[in-house]
Amino acid sequence: MRITFYLDKPQAARTSVMLNVAVAGHRLRFSTGVSLEPKHWNVDRQEPRSTDPHVNVHSKRLKAIEQFVVDLFHSQPTSRARKSLDAVQFKEKIAAYLTPEEHRSGSEGLERDFERFIKTYTLRSSTGMITSKRPNERTIMMYQLTLTSMREWAKSKRKSLHYDRVDLDFYTDYTSWLASTRNLTDSTVANYIKVIKTFMKWARQQGLHNSTTYESFYRDSRYGDTIALSVDEIRTIRDLDLTEKPRLARVRDHFLLQVYTGMRYGDLCRLEPRHFDEGAGIIRFVTQKTDTKCIIPITRPLATLLERYPSRLFEFASDVKQNQYLKELGKLAGFDQPVTVSSYRGGQRVEEVKAKHELLTTHVARRSFASTSIRFGVPESVIGMVTGHSAKGMLQQHYIRLDEDAIRDIVTKAWDQL
Repeated sequence: MRITFYLDKPQAARTSVMLNVAVAGHRLRFSTGVSLEPKHWNVDRQEPRSTDPHVNVHSKRLKAIEQFVVDLFHSQPTSRARKSLDAVQFKEKIAAYLTPEEHRSGSEGLERDFERFIKTYTLRSSTGMITSKRPNERTIMMYQLTLTSMREWAKSKRKSLHYDRVDLDFYTDYTSWLASTRNLTDSTVANYIKVIKTFMKWARQQGLHNSTTYESFYRDSRYGDTIALSVDEIRTIRDLDLTEKPRLARVRDHFLLQVYTGMRYGDLCRLEPRHFDEGAGIIRFVTQKTDTKCIIPITRPLATLLERYPSRLFEFASDVKQNQYLKELGKLAGFDQPVTVSSYRGGQRVEEVKAKHELLTTHVARRSFASTSIRFGVPESVIGMVTGHSAKGMLQQHYIRLDEDAIRDIVTKAWDQL
């Protein structure tokens, strides 16, 4: 028996590493599940070069494959049996080792594993340790949307979902389908790819496949233009007479709560009386998305708004409904000026002209807090302590340590200008 590894397409930008087994007068050919750039392959030694970013993983995979084939060959009881072995059965056993998902029943394949991933996946700490913490509901919803979209893609292409087929061809076709059929921007497509990479990594750690191709999937996370409200526009919304429109009055209050606190809408919906320290003039809150402690000063504009909610209990609409109502609120406020916004679709920049009120969303409020704070002279490091954004530089990460009183004094003094 003779075992060799070689590149499937040496002239391609990236190619699969193939396995050839010459045994009992037969030549058996398989894909190993390893893919790399040809420049990282040592033809003479039939192994990845040290320049390969994943040299350890790839080398370990190829050595394991070689050892499996050798052990399988020597499992034959006699030398005569080895010479006359059944090549078909021998090939099937190697294939079962290389692509185990193909040899399980359909209900136990990639889709079922993905469903288990959605139900059981837990986050890792910043040091890589496994925790018992589950992703937030919004993230789990994104997991489900991704699986649904993969199923719809497979159905439209008349293909089945298998681990060994989650390759560069899948990536190209799937992302193009999302952009054309779903009309998604590149930044949104990037969210789907992020989920697939997370799932594939989890599945590999579970021993469900051995592919590493997914690691090269590119996430084009370029965002298009975004808007924030000016100080005058915030005042306009604040001063609207909505006495006859109680629904929009509530929408306006919730929007201003975000503008004055810088909180994500999902976090705002979790706000409870226990988070308020009235004596210290602070809201203490841990964000759901990043598990970051935030210190939110109760500024004069925020205190005035909170007077309408003495119980500190709020009833929030869903994120979708709130975004819908905000566009209605913006139109009532007269935010009709045309705004040119851009996005990226299929790698191409696309520009559209829309009335400003059409662009109002819950995240505009959070963005408006940051931009208004900058305008009022609040340092970025302090804004990050309020919003939960991570520090950018070494100075902010290791040396700037402000207590709650200092953060409160800086922010409240600045927002007195509103």
